Amino acid sequence: MSEYEVAELLEENTDAEFVSRRAQKRRTAAIALVGVVTLLVGVVALTRGSQSSVSRHIDDATDEYASIDVDKQQPNWQIVNRERDLCSKVGDNCASTKCCKTTGYKCYKQPSGAGKCMRHCKEGSCVLDDRFQHMEVEASGNQVVAAETMFCWSVYTHNTGSTKKSHEKDLLTEQHSRNVSIFACNAYAVYSDVHVSLGGGLSTIQVNDNEGDFHFAKRKTTGAWVNTGMFKQIWKGLRDAGTYKNYDWTVKVDPDAVFVPSRLVSRIRFLPRPANGIFLVNCKHVDNGFFGNLEVYSSLAFGILLSNVDKCNSALPWKVGVKGGAHGPMGEDLFAEKCMEKNGVSKVEAFDISIDGACPADRPGNLRESKHWHGNCKDVVSAAAIHPFKKVADYFQCLDATVEAASNTW
Repeated sequence: MSEYEVAELLEENTDAEFVSRRAQKRRTAAIALVGVVTLLVGVVALTRGSQSSVSRHIDDATDEYASIDVDKQQPNWQIVNRERDLCSKVGDNCASTKCCKTTGYKCYKQPSGAGKCMRHCKEGSCVLDDRFQHMEVEASGNQVVAAETMFCWSVYTHNTGSTKKSHEKDLLTEQHSRNVSIFACNAYAVYSDVHVSLGGGLSTIQVNDNEGDFHFAKRKTTGAWVNTGMFKQIWKGLRDAGTYKNYDWTVKVDPDAVFVPSRLVSRIRFLPRPANGIFLVNCKHVDNGFFGNLEVYSSLAFGILLSNVDKCNSALPWKVGVKGGAHGPMGEDLFAEKCMEKNGVSKVEAFDISIDGACPADRPGNLRESKHWHGNCKDVVSAAAIHPFKKVADYFQCLDATVEAASNTW
């Protein structure tokens, strides 16, 4: 993402309406996967090797979904309409949608037949009727298949539209030099609106403004361009390259997110990946909690997004703000979330994978309103990403602190 203040990051996820302001002093250690499996946690060392190109492959990488025709796996496109949201608001009858817009809430069937969005099951209403919980576990015999390989990518935006200095290029250059963040994944790529060197033989992959919407509008509070137009071209580039198909997971990481890939592998390696794919929602108690600092998709889910970029561009009113609300056009993360939702991809709540200053529920209770907060890195031992750290010195100070903190727990 561009050089934003933390306030701008919250605006980027354009429907993030904070629902609950209760203090949350500790992060959740697991997500609720109803009726599936207990997660196994372990430390997995990622395969690394020398590389001078933008992306790389490992010889033994496998992808159960590589041979699947994505277009045949998705639901009929008629489910997509011009409405912004597929799921119901808290307080609305969710019997028809079978899902809730606000993260942390599930749709429960009531004795009357109506559906009610609730955080917790209440007496007499414990029948879960949530479309995103009907997941078919992918298994081999009685064992869930481990999914440990990741294709990771980031974006450097040269023309941010803002007068504030961006450090994204410097961050990516130093990350590549040290083989950290996305450069510690099994494969990686960096996309941009320009072609520039990041050192060590690595250059960005340039995309062009083919549809004239890279710079159609700016965020009112930041002066930065709405980034969905640029990401549409990046998604198409990723689709054409096809690298993601060789790996179990696709992970998009913001340059200013301190990212430790091995932690994410440990967290997601035994998550069931249903036949319609999954993506991980990472911000609690907001409407639409798929925040862009760390976007995690199963390979099939990402393929469904990529194959439907043009259809979603037409079907979703992404250039229009929420009627009567303070939020403007959809950022790329919200666009991706809505596009996948409306194409039948399952979403799983994984609030513990990142600590994000843009997510209100991540902030300590006494700093709930502070949009300039970010995590205390020396106290973080398991979250895969800590965001945001926009300057190189601050970024690597945080990385060193969280790595040291984790090592002291063993």
